[in-house]
Amino acid sequence: MTLKTITQLMLAGSLGLMGQAAFADRADAEENLHKLKLPEGFHINVYAEVEGARQMALGQSTGTVFVGTRGNNVFAVVDKNKDRKADKVVKILDDLKVGNGVAVHQGNLYVAEQNRIAIYPAPGFDLNLPFKQMREVIYDKLPDKAHHGWRYIAFGPDNKLYVTVGAPCNICNPQGIEASIIRMNADGSDAEIYAKGIRNSVGMDFQPDTGTLYFTDNNVDMMGDDNPPGELNAAPKAGMHFGFPYYAGGKAQHPDWKDKQAPQDVTFPVQEFQAHTASLGLKFYTGDMFPADYKGDAIIAQHGSWNRTSPVGYQLMRVTFDDNHQVTGHEVFIDGWLQNGEAWGRPTDVLQLADGSLLISDDYNDVIYRVSYGDDNASSTDATSQSNSKTITDLQMPESAIAAPDGRVFVTEIGEFGKAGDGKVTVIDKSGQKTTLATGLNDPKGIDLWNNELYIADVDHVVKVDMKGDITVIAKAKDFPGKPVFLNDMEIDGNGTLYVSDSGTDDGENAGIYQITQAGKVSEILDDKSAIKRPNGLLMDGNDTLLVADFGTGDLYRANISSGKTEALNKGFGGADGLVRDSKGYLYVSDWQNGKVWQLVEPKATPQLLSDDFVSAADISLSADGQYLIVPDMKGSKIVYLPIQ
Repeated sequence: MTLKTITQLMLAGSLGLMGQAAFADRADAEENLHKLKLPEGFHINVYAEVEGARQMALGQSTGTVFVGTRGNNVFAVVDKNKDRKADKVVKILDDLKVGNGVAVHQGNLYVAEQNRIAIYPAPGFDLNLPFKQMREVIYDKLPDKAHHGWRYIAFGPDNKLYVTVGAPCNICNPQGIEASIIRMNADGSDAEIYAKGIRNSVGMDFQPDTGTLYFTDNNVDMMGDDNPPGELNAAPKAGMHFGFPYYAGGKAQHPDWKDKQAPQDVTFPVQEFQAHTASLGLKFYTGDMFPADYKGDAIIAQHGSWNRTSPVGYQLMRVTFDDNHQVTGHEVFIDGWLQNGEAWGRPTDVLQLADGSLLISDDYNDVIYRVSYGDDNASSTDATSQSNSKTITDLQMPESAIAAPDGRVFVTEIGEFGKAGDGKVTVIDKSGQKTTLATGLNDPKGIDLWNNELYIADVDHVVKVDMKGDITVIAKAKDFPGKPVFLNDMEIDGNGTLYVSDSGTDDGENAGIYQITQAGKVSEILDDKSAIKRPNGLLMDGNDTLLVADFGTGDLYRANISSGKTEALNKGFGGADGLVRDSKGYLYVSDWQNGKVWQLVEPKATPQLLSDDFVSAADISLSADGQYLIVPDMKGSKIVYLPIQ
């Protein structure tokens, strides 16, 4: 997975995982991320695009994230290179009846549908297995009713499977196992009701130190804007009753039920929420990434209201606990999915990754977000720690840079232009210290990172550099169908396919764009007969398209990879060089000739000058935390971290 593509948050298009409409959903979510309000030090990015994303479960060993939906599908989200951005999304099941509930236990995937629960063996190791044929139904006695038929499942510390079973109504007298949480052995045997009087729970987790089951409950509708409250409940033992339908929510009662007596003592919520906020998935935080006072607290996804005069919810809540594991209060953790009474996102579930970051599913935007803290934003380090001055000096014609997830920045240094063998790759660590990774290059320019290996355009050939500094030529000059003259920028899609621009001669002769597969096949997708005079900066822009900066005219184009057709988008960028997007979806263009950097809300928007303080702003990149542009000032012999947030 290319780090440039990752930091630009444009994976859906480059991966080709879903159609253009789905890509637009992700793009919309990314464009709106800046509207979210997070506590100081926290960051949020789009982790993956998953249609109808609901409950999530973390696969063992491989860390694959399995995602249920209220439709027919279950997906597997793969982060193969562990950069905390999805490399691919695989639909592993498509014949389900409301496949909302997912859990992983002892290497097996459990999926709860509206009417049944099944096991799928060892899914994380081979996503091409015939899962439908491998399905083993372990329980088929769930009420097959659509109303509140989306199940949420989790394994407890007793290694039993817990399943929520909603009431098939707004308010009614439940029958059998309706309006409960049931539990069973991992093979489906010995199923029993664990807790009763629960209208519609779609979220539960077990407190880490006590093992107590906590669950959210969505309460009776049509009782007014502010009644009844939403709930967080605790069930430390089996056999407890939580009030429904005798209590509509909290201690509020529906007029039709206020004179009826519950069959046993009722346990009331440990925390109430505003009515109709629709609290769904929850997780107790156990990681080390967030500040220490978050440990042991619960993060809850509030899906948002549908039957309230003024909408509420559409946020993440934090429920705090004391040292005795008792609730002390609640506060908003992240909000902003609701803007001026209109929602643009609906959080559904929460999942903690191994590094302590959180994933948040959103079935309205069809995405999963990743929430990180401090030095880590999309598995990164804060660029502010890399250099106190935000400037790295004493470089020999730095041309291109790319930020790795761990905070290192890799820079190509040309050395003396036109002199063979004096080019190199330099590594800048988090403290700003420089070391040399590889030497013996000619005039190295565009650099990108995929599967922990660097790919570099070097005059008339392309090389790969591993983390030991060993250099391999992957495309020689003779391998190109045209005559490579001035190989310039490098872009890699999610499949590892390379795109290399050739700026050609000063007059544009031999200019073009080449495609290089991982198998080593080189083809020309754009030649010097196209409208683009001297292609330079490249940026993946959805399915089968690239944005292209024209070094010769200062224009910005969109090029179709399959057809070679081009579309003029914008102009006026001088010696247009680098292209990059930030987490908001804003586009940045560097102007090598005039030392400028421009910002655009979208490719056709009026450019806003961000800085003109450079001698020659070359191939820009995004810092790992998304807060800075990394600008190689080639003739200025330095790298500058330019703030953009």
